[in-house]
Amino acid sequence: MVATRVVHFAATAIMVGDVIFRTVIAAPSFRPDAAAPAAFEAPTLRVSWLGLGVAVISGAIWLLLQAASMSGMPLDEAMSADVLSTVINETQFGQVTTLRAGLAVCLAACLVYHRVAIAQWLGFAAAVAFAASLAWIGHAGSTVGEAGYLHLAADALHLTATAAWIGGLASLILFLGAACQSKAVSITRDVVGRFSMMGVVSVLTLLLTGFINAAILVGSMHALIVTEYGRLLLLKLVLIALMLILALINRLVLTPRLTPFGNGALRWLTRNSTVELALGLAILAIVGLLGTMHPAIHLVN
Repeated sequence: MVATRVVHFAATAIMVGDVIFRTVIAAPSFRPDAAAPAAFEAPTLRVSWLGLGVAVISGAIWLLLQAASMSGMPLDEAMSADVLSTVINETQFGQVTTLRAGLAVCLAACLVYHRVAIAQWLGFAAAVAFAASLAWIGHAGSTVGEAGYLHLAADALHLTATAAWIGGLASLILFLGAACQSKAVSITRDVVGRFSMMGVVSVLTLLLTGFINAAILVGSMHALIVTEYGRLLLLKLVLIALMLILALINRLVLTPRLTPFGNGALRWLTRNSTVELALGLAILAIVGLLGTMHPAIHLVN
């Protein structure tokens, strides 16, 4: 279950981040005659298709594992039509999974017609909804009362910001690879600047929503320190801090040094972004594990 969740979160983040990057980061910077778009578009579309495919497959496996868990049956017996029908139609997990399947179909159609403006923005909306809807099948989906609405809103924003930043890094790395060939310095600076600005918004969103989530799921500094859930959350914060340090180096040190006469800064920018992405994937692994654990607030008297 943990492995399936981790794979699903990673695939979702990379696919959603790629759609967000192409729509609101890269597209406004490209000129019709620019060399970078042609070299950049094909690999990122492949990333979107791969991410969507893995998300759909891992989502289906997740549904089967959840059906076995809910029914108390072995996996082969839980795969019966009656059990799956009950889970899909009568549980929140099943209903949200059905909605997300519809969003996946919409995303696939938008990727086919990605050159059409309305398809780009419809795909953007579907991608954001695909990431945010994960909140309803996590801890936030089981929080009751007014706190539940706050928790759902915070978690949906948290998941979207995570996908925009961590998932978008894969697209940024592909763009920087294309930029090495085209030497389009002005476009590269503009794209990196836009991504950095989105990163700032994402970090602020993550800090605010993370504080809300922690207040609901952890409850106290004591629980943060003495529980396994809390210690994993602290590790996640350390990894986010390392990502933020690399992002600041990229924005404040390396981006101003980009020139058409040498690509040393561009290579370092690509390397730092790759390390940043690796840290982000480690964070997603922690997120996948945390979702299977009892919140710290329930483990401390």
